[in-house]
Amino acid sequence: MAKHAALLLALAAFTAPAQSPKPSPTFDVAAIHETDASAPRTQCYMRGQAGGQTYTGRCIALSLIIKRAYRIVDSQLSGGPAWLNATLFDFEAKTGGPTTRADVEPLFQSFLADRFNLKMHIEQRTMQALVLTVDGAGNKMTPNITDYEWEIPVQGVPGSIPKLKGIRCPMSYLSWYIGQMQNRPVVDRTGLKGFWDFTLEFVPDGMPERKGPDGAALPPLDGPDIYTALREQLGLKMQAQKTSVDVYIVDHVEKPAAN
Repeated sequence: MAKHAALLLALAAFTAPAQSPKPSPTFDVAAIHETDASAPRTQCYMRGQAGGQTYTGRCIALSLIIKRAYRIVDSQLSGGPAWLNATLFDFEAKTGGPTTRADVEPLFQSFLADRFNLKMHIEQRTMQALVLTVDGAGNKMTPNITDYEWEIPVQGVPGSIPKLKGIRCPMSYLSWYIGQMQNRPVVDRTGLKGFWDFTLEFVPDGMPERKGPDGAALPPLDGPDIYTALREQLGLKMQAQKTSVDVYIVDHVEKPAAN
């Protein structure tokens, strides 16, 4: 079987014309402008509609768009002008057809290069990070082999303590999601390919004191921290250590021209 497959690949390479790499997806229309200074800051968001043809943002800093486009956290973004964090933008971007979750990052990377003339380079820096591996007891997540590619990979679920539901979630996305919560880079060294379903319940670090309707203090939430929850519920181990991490250095950026 393996020899037969290798022969087919060799024949295909020999007879088929060379194919160019698939071009990065781009938005057909992308309107962006600075947020009205009088607009309330209580309805800020960045999201895509199901099917992935329309993406909108309200009162979003450019630094946040960059971190989403490259799946990085604060400590992995360096340089750039002060307005990178201070100036807020509204945007609406549309594609000519459906996209998948795998297209989101390339779409926004092209958007940043086109509308902000963003140029960056990557440096390897040693810093405190979180390293994710498979625990000795083994992976406890469920493989997901479905083809639907627009479900949000990690979703919040109501419960007595914070609960996350993973749906067709790759380890790269879970690592980035945890990194956002912990505000530290999470390096994926699980070696787990493909997509996974799971439920994760834990009490986040530094939760504020809970109070009842009368203002009286309530007992702290009872549940595992994220390190224990990952090990016991997902079969993953997360450890803090100094390691080499990609840091994105802003070399050039411009405010977008008016639409």
